[in-house]
Amino acid sequence: MERAFQTALWLLKPEIVFILGDIFDEGKWSSQKHWEDDVRRFHRMFRHSTDTELVVLVGNHDIGFHYEMDWFKLQRFEKVFNASSTRIVTKKGAGWGSVFALESTCAGEALFIDKKHVSNFRPFVRSRCVKRTDVTTPACCFVPQHYPLYRVSDASCTGQDAAPPEERHLLFREKYDVLSKEASQRLLQWFKPRLVLSGHTHSGCEVLHDKRYPEVSVPSFSWRNRNNPSFILVSGLDAAESSKVSLIKVNFVFPLEIKVPESG
Repeated sequence: MERAFQTALWLLKPEIVFILGDIFDEGKWSSQKHWEDDVRRFHRMFRHSTDTELVVLVGNHDIGFHYEMDWFKLQRFEKVFNASSTRIVTKKGAGWGSVFALESTCAGEALFIDKKHVSNFRPFVRSRCVKRTDVTTPACCFVPQHYPLYRVSDASCTGQDAAPPEERHLLFREKYDVLSKEASQRLLQWFKPRLVLSGHTHSGCEVLHDKRYPEVSVPSFSWRNRNNPSFILVSGLDAAESSKVSLIKVNFVFPLEIKVPESG
C-alpha cells in the first residue's frame, strides 16, 4: 500500500487527496499505545509533499459504529488528523463539503453532523455554485464521505470493481451498510452535490440519485479487502460553470490498468 500510494503521488502529482475513512482496522478498540503506533505508521506510509493536501475522513473502523462510538474516540481522531465531522475544503474555487454522515440515535438526531458547519456550507453553495440558469445542473460542491447514500443493494453495479456476483443482490441495512433514506435525501437537498464519493463497501458502484446527483462508491485501496485495489482520479474541479467532471479509475494490478468511464 505504501509503495502504491507513493507511486501514485509521483506519477500523478495530485493537488488534493481524500482518504474516505477506515484508516485503521482496529481504531475503535485500540489502546492509547496501539493508537499512537498506528498513527506513526500511517504518517510514514502516506507521507506527502506540501504541494499535495491530504484530507482524511473518519470511518466506522476508526471510531466505531453509532452504537459503539464515544466522544473520546471521535476527539482522538479529530485531534490527530485535524478533522471534524463536517468541514468545507476549497480548491481552485471548487467546494469539497467533507461530510462524515454517521447516523446516531442519540438525542433524537437523525444525523451526526455538526449543524454549525452545515449552516456555514449552504451560503457557500448559494453564493458560488447556484448562480446559473440551468436548474437541472447540480451545484459545484463535491461531497466525499465514508458511508454511501441509500441504495437497496449493489444489484445494478457492474465492472471489475463491483462486488462479486454472489454478493450484489444482498440487501443493504440502513444505518449500517448505507445511510438511511431520510438522511440521504436530506444531504442531497442541503448540498445539491455535483458529485458524491463514498467508501465503506470495499467495492465500486456508480449510482444516479433522483436522476440528477451522481455518486461513485470507490473500491478499497487495500489488498486485504480485494485483489484489485484501486483509487479514482478526479479532474475538472476548477471548472465551476462546467457540468463535466472526468473520472479515471486506476487499478494497482500489474500490468497497470486504467479505465476511463463516461464523463458525467
